Amino acid sequence: MTAEKAAIRRCEEQDLDHFGAFGSERHVEYCREEFTRADRVRILVAVADDIPVGKAHVHFDPGDAATIEAVAVVRERQRRGIGTALIRSAEAVAAEHGYEAVQLGVEDSNPDARRLYERLGYRSVARMDFQYEGAPSPNPGVMMRKALA
Repeated sequence: MTAEKAAIRRCEEQDLDHFGAFGSERHVEYCREEFTRADRVRILVAVADDIPVGKAHVHFDPGDAATIEAVAVVRERQRRGIGTALIRSAEAVAAEHGYEAVQLGVEDSNPDARRLYERLGYRSVARMDFQYEGAPSPNPGVMMRKALA
């Protein structure tokens, strides 16, 4: 893996115009809705050449764990350290908000992401069937968790 230079920062409204690279129009709508919930969700973007090339959402859930979701890196920039940088930044945001742990879900159809999360210290805590618009059915996977301290 080669580390690629990409700045990780909080998502700005104009970044959302580039989110079609991460999914369907419905996914972009979802991201726009999430952006309006700044009190409960922080969207982070990885930016290279002034364009978002990766993103992650951090949900400030009740309890001891924040949830990381909707992590994506554009295909041509994968396996270059951007996903790792996004996850580490998401963990830092969760810690800044007082969380003791973070959790995330990964579908069985995405073994590369699961290997990344395991390498970063996440452990499987439960089997799940992920349901969302456009997902196959069934859509099995696991919920993973990592302590921050």
